[in-house]
Amino acid sequence: MDINDDALRALWQRQQPPSRLAETMARKIQRHRRLAAVRVTLEVAVTVAGIALLTWPAADGRLSPGQWLLIPFFSVFLVTSWTLLLRQQSDQRVAAHAPVAVYASIRTLQLRNRLRHLKLAQMSALALCGYALASVIVCHLLGTAEWKQAALRLAAWAVAWMVGTGWLVRRQHRGIRREYRRIGRLGPCD
Repeated sequence: MDINDDALRALWQRQQPPSRLAETMARKIQRHRRLAAVRVTLEVAVTVAGIALLTWPAADGRLSPGQWLLIPFFSVFLVTSWTLLLRQQSDQRVAAHAPVAVYASIRTLQLRNRLRHLKLAQMSALALCGYALASVIVCHLLGTAEWKQAALRLAAWAVAWMVGTGWLVRRQHRGIRREYRRIGRLGPCD
């Protein structure tokens, strides 16, 4: 097959970019930045609320059974979530001007990391459900009515958290896998 470079270049240079391309890209960038700011604000709010939930009643020495049951969860959840967030922000930006093989290998590593984070999110939601189940069993065997109610509330929240996490993981997993397959078609990356 004979490819005429001059004809291809002329065809490419005659093609007009889509109208309002700059405005569309600017809107997408602004939307992405707003969503990132909302995400960070939400993460900080959850962290502050968790710390306040655990320290405020402890200041006067009266922790309810529900708060006692949440202490292990928040002590693990906050450390794990902030560790993941700090690691995620250190991801390298992929240079658009890099050779295709370099771009593909860097992007593949980033996508693998995102898939690993999704799996970790699923496993942590499952661990929370396991902790809630163990607390329900122990509280029903040994606890008072107040402890039983607190354990059931924790179990209900754990199930809701697992359902929400499962929805988010499925939603993001599809897009990541789709991009992973597209990057794989660029050629050998490893």
